[in-house]
Amino acid sequence: MSIDINTEFSPELVHQQYVLDRRVRVANFLKADDASQLLQTLARETPFSSAFNIDGDNGVLSDAEMRQLSNDQIQSLQQKIHENASRGSGFLYGRHDITGRSAVDTPAALTQFAQLINAEPFLEQIRQISGHADILAASAQATRYLPGNFLTRHNDFHPSEGRRVAYVMNFSPQWHPDWGGMLQFFQDDGTPRDAWAPQFNSLVLFDVAHVHSVTFVAPFAKTPRFAVTGWFRTKPLENQTGY
Repeated sequence: MSIDINTEFSPELVHQQYVLDRRVRVANFLKADDASQLLQTLARETPFSSAFNIDGDNGVLSDAEMRQLSNDQIQSLQQKIHENASRGSGFLYGRHDITGRSAVDTPAALTQFAQLINAEPFLEQIRQISGHADILAASAQATRYLPGNFLTRHNDFHPSEGRRVAYVMNFSPQWHPDWGGMLQFFQDDGTPRDAWAPQFNSLVLFDVAHVHSVTFVAPFAKTPRFAVTGWFRTKPLENQTGY
């Protein structure tokens, strides 16, 4: 099975929306069956690890490693993560590298999605949409936000990776806005703007200068918030960090 874009996708219309504020949401981006297949892949086949930041250092623990921690160890780890977050810096979410050097045991459907967005015809469409003629590749990581997961306010500017446009490909059907997990945008001074729910099969594109966060997922959220995220970049994928 190959992954493909909905035939109704119009780069011209998306460009007209993107230039208004350097961000856009595209509904029903993939063919419906392909989006459903990717959801099943993320929910059942993808080996996730918990990614987090403590005092400026990024950490990763696989689901198996997390299960081996004692309750005291988990509580201590969470306290450190939350202490950083209380100062406006940090994250905790599940991730699986798709295009980077640490990519291992990636399901075929996720590899096919990464190949789709790295194909020259689609990269050219992203150049046209964004106005960045120097884009040459797209990184990709699968993400999973469980209750208690979050990503604090930041922008995605990263000169060493040549990031130009961030993207979020959403795979969360019937997501309730009270569950959190919103893509929240801010003014540069931290004043909140609007928040976008993770609508199933929607592609979000935004300039890396936009300050944003993923809001705390509530304890009563019934399902994980699944997505594939990354950046359209001016540099090869070998040096991507995925954070």
